[in-house]
Amino acid sequence: MTTTGLNDRVAAKREVRRIKNLPTVPGIVAKISRLVENPETSAAEVGRLITQDQVLSAKVLRMANSAFFGMSRKISSIAQALMILGFDVVKGLVLTSSVFDMIQKSMAGLWEHSIGCAAASGAVATALGRDDAEEILVAGLLHDLGKVVLALNMPEEMDLIKSKVESDNVLFYEAETAVMDFHHGEIGQWLAEHWNLPESLAEPMRLHHNPERAMVQPECTAIVHIADSIIRGWGFGYAGDPWVPPISPAAWEMLKLKGKDLPEILNILEPKLANLSELTQSGS
Repeated sequence: MTTTGLNDRVAAKREVRRIKNLPTVPGIVAKISRLVENPETSAAEVGRLITQDQVLSAKVLRMANSAFFGMSRKISSIAQALMILGFDVVKGLVLTSSVFDMIQKSMAGLWEHSIGCAAASGAVATALGRDDAEEILVAGLLHDLGKVVLALNMPEEMDLIKSKVESDNVLFYEAETAVMDFHHGEIGQWLAEHWNLPESLAEPMRLHHNPERAMVQPECTAIVHIADSIIRGWGFGYAGDPWVPPISPAAWEMLKLKGKDLPEILNILEPKLANLSELTQSGS
């Protein structure tokens, strides 16, 4: 890497850390994290913190009751969501709900792509018989947050990236790397560090385009990577380019997937996507 490239990366990381238009997200996530780290904290205590913000609570409950999780009974309170889904999943829903409006405004189709990738991540995890499908679903939900940061804080770079996607017929992250020498995955990692998110979310955010490099959460990262390609191939939402990125053979082999597993994944995914209209229409 050239000295200029290194300086650009340092400057970009500094810019991400200076973000001022997401003031409520780090605060509430940090408070929830502190509560969750205390083994004596109850679901009711965390629930009371979240319910202090009625709009946020409504959005979290709406997502918890969506087709993502396919619950047999309605989740009627934040405390109940915490008990059923777990602290980390609800924390991820709080984060996503908090930035919902910004995702909607940053790039047409990005919110739909994000919830589609979440549903696909959950479908892959379910097909594999994993007991952490909900956590992996949240990683899929957050994987492209770096694009939100880019769109809102680096509009000139964003315009150049979009132009390169169109002129060179390349994937969005390849255009980002050509323009800036880094891409939205790395921005997502820096943001995750700034918000003290767990590695189960941070590493897939950073490496969903390069899952073979994952060291801490390789299987979770591989699942989000595969889900990203599946949902792009499905045509659900828009991630910044019209292409379907190839699935990494290393990711496929790591998860011990076989060709016969793909129809099962798609069978799990199809009804979830059909029932996600309540999250893609108004967002309120």
